[in-house]
Formats: sequence, C-alpha cells, structure tokens
Amino acid sequence: MANQTYAEQLKQQAREMAAEAAKAQKAADDAQKAIDDAKVFASKSSLNALHTIQDAIRIWIKQGTLTRRQSEVYLNRYLELYGLEKAQNEYLRLAANLLNHPHYGVETTTSRFSNGGLIWKGQNYKNTQALYERIQEVLGPDPFDSVEWVNEILELVFEDSTKLAADTFLPDRFASIANLIRRIVQEAKNPISIPDISQFTAEDAAFLSAFLGMF
Repeated sequence: MANQTYAEQLKQQAREMAAEAAKAQKAADDAQKAIDDAKVFASKSSLNALHTIQDAIRIWIKQGTLTRRQSEVYLNRYLELYGLEKAQNEYLRLAANLLNHPHYGVETTTSRFSNGGLIWKGQNYKNTQALYERIQEVLGPDPFDSVEWVNEILELVFEDSTKLAADTFLPDRFASIANLIRRIVQEAKNPISIPDISQFTAEDAAFLSAFLGMF
C-alpha cells in the first residue's frame, strides 16, 4: 500500500509538473503572439501611414502645391519601407507626374526640347539642366545625380503624355520605365568602356590613352 501511495504521489507530481509546463508554454505562446501581433500591427500602421501621405502627395501634385519638405518626408518613409531602388522609382514617378501634369505640365516652344524653350508651371527654362534644378527644389536631392532622367521623362511626355499618365498609375509598368532610365543614367555616367590594355600594342595604348584620357 505504501508503494502504491508513493507511486500515486509520483504520478500526481508528474501531472502537476506537466500542468505547470503547459501553463508556462501557454504563457510563452501568448507572449510571442502578442509580440507577433504588435509587429503585424506596426507593419500595417506604417503602410497605412505611407498610403495616407501618398494620397496627400497626389492631391498636392494635382493642386500644384507640393513642397520639398513634403516630398522628402514621403520619400524618406518610402525608402525605409521599400528600399533604395523602389524609392528611386517613386522619385521618378513623382517627377513624371509633375512634368506631365495636365494643367501646369512641361511644354516646349522648340521642336527639340534640348534646344531650350521649356515652360513649366508658368516659368521659362533655358534648358533641361535648369528644369532639372527646379524639380529638385520640389522633390529634394536627385538620387541619380544626373540630368539624363529628366531628358528621358521629357521624351515620354512629348511622345505620348496620355500613355505616360497611365503608366504612372501602374507600378509594374512604371518600374520597367524606371529600370530603363536607370540603365540610361548609368551609361551616361560611364559612356566609354575601359578596354583591356593587354589587347593593344604599346603604341596603340598610348594613342588611346591620349585620345580617351584613360589608362
């Protein structure tokens, strides 16, 4: 009988330990769920906040009242959530919407916009460089550090402004445009590929070095 009582005690202790373990596990699971729920809520909150700002940016662009501060706050938040490449794409998309605006969008008095005669928001610009500098006053520093993307967007504006307007509302399609612009900008920064000097005689290498200013 004593052995049976001792055995029952062991079983009882085992049940109590199992119950305590289950209780501790449930508490840990509940704590982890609370952490996960908080992370999900924080993520949703960040996206909701960004979308709220995004709607405001759209309205300010429509009204022609967008400021540099508003743009930088929005683009910095966009960068935090989506990374550099998508933030660059968004910068280009905003620029496209500004330059392609149905009321104050860019116009040109010449058949080729690089020859000058650009008009945007009622102001005249002698060339794309001047317009490029003005756009940065609205959107903030250019993440590409190149005027080439302005030239590319202007080509799209004057080629088919309706299509460009539609493309800015389709993320995948505009991402393709942004990637093309990104490649063009990169090529403009490195227009001449550096050849392997071992492919040339000393005389030809010296000639290329003098002509291209490399090696």
